[in-house]
Amino acid sequence: MSGETTSCKAPILVLGLGNELLKDDAVGIRVAEKLQGTFPREVEVRWTSEFGLALLDELSGYDRVLVIDSYLPESESAPAFQERGLDSLGRANAPCPHFVGLGEIREAMRRLELDFPCEVRILAVRVCDSTTFSSEMSPQVAARVTGAAERACRIIRRWLAESTTRKGKQRTPTGESTGA
Repeated sequence: MSGETTSCKAPILVLGLGNELLKDDAVGIRVAEKLQGTFPREVEVRWTSEFGLALLDELSGYDRVLVIDSYLPESESAPAFQERGLDSLGRANAPCPHFVGLGEIREAMRRLELDFPCEVRILAVRVCDSTTFSSEMSPQVAARVTGAAERACRIIRRWLAESTTRKGKQRTPTGESTGA
């Protein structure tokens, strides 16, 4: 894992997931690497090869999280990118704790009374081969890194704008608006 870390967490996390030894599965990591240093200090960019319950620590303490990961399509006509909210994924029943997904992590964090992000978005990049041992992504997947980074930037800019708007419209104890 890399990415700059500080003692005080930023309100927004961009988290690239993947395995750099499994060909196209590294795409989430590569996108996060490309985004490093792009955003203001309110946004932390990190990447990890961890999965399952290990992600619990990665997500804790952030207001919003953008997860960037790979997906294997069911058909060749599947889009190069998919953007989804966590609720649209439904619930997966993990056969063991190593295969726990984000939905199960959210439930575990709620039960443990840990602070789960108020919003989690997933940016999934279509891949061709996520099981072959190789440190090189296939050319068509490597070509999607820039497009995925651009999509991630749009999501983060929207979140930052919404955050600024909310701060500008805070109310005083008397109920008067403090901003525009």
